[in-house]
Amino acid sequence: MDTEKRGLASVLGSLDVTSFLRMSWEREALLLRGAAAPLVGRLFTIDDFERLACGGGADLSVVQEGRARPVVPHHSDRSPGRDVLTAYRSGATLLLSLLARRCSPVGELCRGIEFDLLELGVLPAEPVSANAYLTPPRAQGFDRHHDDHSVLVVQLHGTKRWEVFAPGSQDSETLVSATLEPGDVLYVPQDFPHVAHTADEASLHLTLGLHTLSWADAMADMLRDHEPFRRSVTGPAALGPALPDLPDLDVPAYLRERRVRCIVGLDPLPGGQLAAGSAATAIAPDTTVRRVPLMPSESDSDHGLARLTFPGGTLRLDGRLQPVVDHVSKAESFTPRELPGVGQHYDAVELTRILVRHNLFRPVDDTAGPASPVLTAAPAGGPATAAAPASPTRAEDPVPRPRDLTLVRDSGPSAGHHLGWMRLRERLTAADCDDLVAACRGLPLTAPTTVDEAGHPGHRRAETRYVPKGPRTEWIYRLVDSVAREAARTAYGFDLSGITRAPQYVEYLPGNGHFHRHNDYSHDQTDSPRKITVIVQLSDASSYEGGGLQMFGVDTEELPRERGSVLVFPSLIDHRVTPVTQGLRRALVAWVAGPRLR
Repeated sequence: MDTEKRGLASVLGSLDVTSFLRMSWEREALLLRGAAAPLVGRLFTIDDFERLACGGGADLSVVQEGRARPVVPHHSDRSPGRDVLTAYRSGATLLLSLLARRCSPVGELCRGIEFDLLELGVLPAEPVSANAYLTPPRAQGFDRHHDDHSVLVVQLHGTKRWEVFAPGSQDSETLVSATLEPGDVLYVPQDFPHVAHTADEASLHLTLGLHTLSWADAMADMLRDHEPFRRSVTGPAALGPALPDLPDLDVPAYLRERRVRCIVGLDPLPGGQLAAGSAATAIAPDTTVRRVPLMPSESDSDHGLARLTFPGGTLRLDGRLQPVVDHVSKAESFTPRELPGVGQHYDAVELTRILVRHNLFRPVDDTAGPASPVLTAAPAGGPATAAAPASPTRAEDPVPRPRDLTLVRDSGPSAGHHLGWMRLRERLTAADCDDLVAACRGLPLTAPTTVDEAGHPGHRRAETRYVPKGPRTEWIYRLVDSVAREAARTAYGFDLSGITRAPQYVEYLPGNGHFHRHNDYSHDQTDSPRKITVIVQLSDASSYEGGGLQMFGVDTEELPRERGSVLVFPSLIDHRVTPVTQGLRRALVAWVAGPRLR
């Protein structure tokens, strides 16, 4: 939507956004004549409505006798056009829901409003909703009612008569009684009853739902973590009729975290996401990237990691990159060469590629010039220095290649379980895997061991090598520890002490390389058993057959086998590696320990 004004300014006309929030927000119904006139014919039209409503696939309902019912075609291969027209001609109002997902101009308007609210300190509890109502002549949609959230009504076609009443009033005295014409806007706060009907012409209007965080929502959220408030109000186990004592609540910390949740919960707007991966490969040291419109970001520190939050996602990076992440969060454009220093070298090009892959920035010029040294971090106040070409070792790489440490759950039986497996959102690169294999293959072989090896001969058949911490492997130790701590914090709730046993580089050979069902908890360790297992897949999935990593639960589930996948799960969960029948499967297996489970 290409208009001079965006967000709330585009529907408030001459009324200042700050004044609206200070004087009218949640206080009074407000009629703004002609405030959205520039949007008429550009935001959403009757033709747009018909195309979505009759074409199928839209969230469409018919409102009759004050109730909405979804439109479901009689046959899956038939569009609902005939049913829609029949209902409309009989006097029903047609309702298109979730319009921000279906119409780009409406989606941009909603995103702009969300950013206005965030910038002015009003936290959305949900994304701004957008519903379009098409009402035939001499008809009414819903009966008199009130909403639990404020709404902005934007009249787009025809006219409609609106009446708004004071909260809690049962009489007929109205606060607003007006006929909206195209371009008019009506603001109705939550709990204000209202009703609308058409006269001699049809009406199309857009209702924008402003779902903001209430004190009731916030208190319920904060008190949910306190045990007395999770007990029944009545019954033998209750505390009695008295309200439990309120604990000390860190409201500012809650609001900061809720703000992050709000931003992450916003869906990225369509456009450029499918091409982002190929665009990232073209990034060079002097490639200028520019922020994608309506894609702001915020930075903070989260349990020692540098966190960048943006609509639809979060990046968690090595904590030493915090100054870089802070810079990126506010930048409109930059080149990798211009990123700030942190006192040590880091791969600025790779960090920029991560940002482009997430469609937060896009290259301005896709033509990449000849390769040149990347200017990487210099000490504060010092000049930037040219980094040497990549070394086969990592001895001079104190800050490893920037990595997104966000963990995700795929679909499957364990996806909804708090002890289910997860994976690092971004796989390790082929170069990472090659470096790790090269660093490990020259290490001495060690006999594979299992609990009660004498009683279960042949339980595990593989070639294993312990991987000590050193210049070429320090980066993987750091990655394993960071991934495990992120998993413990976000999902498992485990206390961790660190890596107390060296990881193993494992090769499962063809013709029966396997590891039968087992778990890694190490029950014999009374002080610091293994709590979280991290596995890195180091072979191309097509280079071997069999060798599936399977986890046992309600169902048996096979974990991803793509090369570079970083998989994490609680060590106490039973799993196995099925026999390799062809090829060679390589993996790194690591464990992070912690206090014994009780």
